[in-house]
Amino acid sequence: MRRPKALHYGAKKKPDYARKQSYRFSRRALLVGGAQVGLFGLLGWRLHQLQIREASDYRLLSDENRLMIQLSAPSRGSIRDRTGAMLAEDKENLRLLVVPAFCKSLPDTLDRLSRIVTISRATRDRVMRAAARQSGYYPVLVAEGLTWRQFALLNVLAPQIPGLQTDRSAFRRYHHARPMAHLVGYVGMAGKEEVDLDPVMRLPGFRAGRAGVEKTFDEQLRGTPGTQQYEVDARGRVVRELGSTPSTPGKDLVLSIDHHLQAVAQERLKEHRVASVVVLDVETGAILALASTPTFDPNDVVFKVDPKAWSRIARDRDQPLQNRAIRGQYPPGSTFKVVTALAGLHAGVIDTRETMRCPGVYTMGRARFRCWKAHGGGIDIHEALKQSCDVYFYETAKRMGINHLASVSRHLGLGRVYDCGLPEQKEGIIPDVAWKRARFMQPWYGGETVIAGIGQGFVSSTPLQLAVMTARVATGRAVLPKLVLTPDDPKPDWPELELDPKHLEIVRKGMFGVVNEPRGTARRSALKIPGVTMAGKTGTSQVVNAHNEHKLSAYERETHALFIGYAPFDNPRYAAACCVEHGGGGSSAAAPIVKDVMTEALLNDSARAPVFAGLSRDEVANQVAVVGDGG
Repeated sequence: MRRPKALHYGAKKKPDYARKQSYRFSRRALLVGGAQVGLFGLLGWRLHQLQIREASDYRLLSDENRLMIQLSAPSRGSIRDRTGAMLAEDKENLRLLVVPAFCKSLPDTLDRLSRIVTISRATRDRVMRAAARQSGYYPVLVAEGLTWRQFALLNVLAPQIPGLQTDRSAFRRYHHARPMAHLVGYVGMAGKEEVDLDPVMRLPGFRAGRAGVEKTFDEQLRGTPGTQQYEVDARGRVVRELGSTPSTPGKDLVLSIDHHLQAVAQERLKEHRVASVVVLDVETGAILALASTPTFDPNDVVFKVDPKAWSRIARDRDQPLQNRAIRGQYPPGSTFKVVTALAGLHAGVIDTRETMRCPGVYTMGRARFRCWKAHGGGIDIHEALKQSCDVYFYETAKRMGINHLASVSRHLGLGRVYDCGLPEQKEGIIPDVAWKRARFMQPWYGGETVIAGIGQGFVSSTPLQLAVMTARVATGRAVLPKLVLTPDDPKPDWPELELDPKHLEIVRKGMFGVVNEPRGTARRSALKIPGVTMAGKTGTSQVVNAHNEHKLSAYERETHALFIGYAPFDNPRYAAACCVEHGGGGSSAAAPIVKDVMTEALLNDSARAPVFAGLSRDEVANQVAVVGDGG
């Protein structure tokens, strides 16, 4: 009998499922191990990047968390007129602020402060909102314009009222305020977009230019803010002050305006509801006066603004915030006949020898265009200008066409905006065939040319443009207006107009006749200065038509009154333009204003060399440069 073979347990094979389980375990361990190695490798690479390669960048970020930089507002530059008279300057402003983080209870702090300084409900709400949306360690403005008594009392009580803070800043003060309001402009609180663009706008109570010269030259007047650097803890509390950089004051401005002439012009306009006048020095282009009525006091809208008072100004139907001298667009009426005459002479369609018959009406097809006079008989260019004959200029415009008339108009300075430091100018309208096609997708009609010849229809201009046009006619040069002066201003050398000097002389003599000869439309406005005469041209522009007559009040149906002039006639020094909205006739309403303002300019030598009075040599060298070339 055979004996069974011995059992060899060590040699026994593993079952298939056991072998598969072992293989799976080994693969899983390998994957886990590989993942762990990769993860630790990634962490090591990231640590190397953070601690070695990017250490300097993160050190800066750490310093930003540890350091706090606060800006300090610069002093705004002053504005003076050509004689050195102060027009705008910064005055000391005593202010009350609170730091919400240091207040045990902000409402309680405001209650205690209200016993010393009046805090309205609107102010309280504003402070609470500001404290909620910004860091508690950032000061919030509560009140400004404190009296010395209030300021001293608050400083004495500061240790007893947590969060109280006082400081001394500046507010804008305007002199000769009402006459200069539209020119100088005013400052106001920054809007949200401005705050995002410039951090200095976030300073409590900081104000930027909002209108006039204050707006145009805001960056130069504003200056550069200073800085104060503090070390803070993790909660933003100041640990110590590390240093500071002083602010750089804004540059000063000297304007070409004569504040005395400006005041005279503004006073002269007061008898009218809405009017404006501009006076230029034809030799330098300096704007000596640029007045508009109604006006306002900028001191009422820049500091401790009364919301009700501001609402009354903003909603006034006559819009006192609007500068009519640069934004008022009016049909120039018969003042435009100066342009039509020059254009006709330049085109060769009229000359001094030709006489036209004026029957009091001009017929073109079925259309009839009336003259302001019932009949005028035979009339040449001199008499046409002097008596302002419409029929003569109807025919002149028809002969040359609208495109040539528009070209000469632009050459004389109409239909454009001047880069002279006055913001928000209107360019008016000098129409031609292409303009109407682009604007209305319609052809140009002959009747529109006829009516444009006397400054009606689509034609419109501003008083500033009319003054520039008058200066160009008076001098024969391409005069450009200028508002800002510098000590080293060279005398301008403007190019001569591309017009025949003989033609200019013909028109000048016609303008002389308007003021100084019998039957001249402005004969009553001749200057009373011995040996000095003025040349000019009246204008009366119609505002009523068949479409709007029933919508207008009696005042609004009245015609606009205009007048342009220059003096002295034989050696021009001043040019002026005036418009009285709904003032009636140019000879009765606008011409007397120009006469009085021109007389004042001549007698007081308003265009004398500017005096940078009250300024040191360094301050004179720090004047703001003229923007652009005046064009």
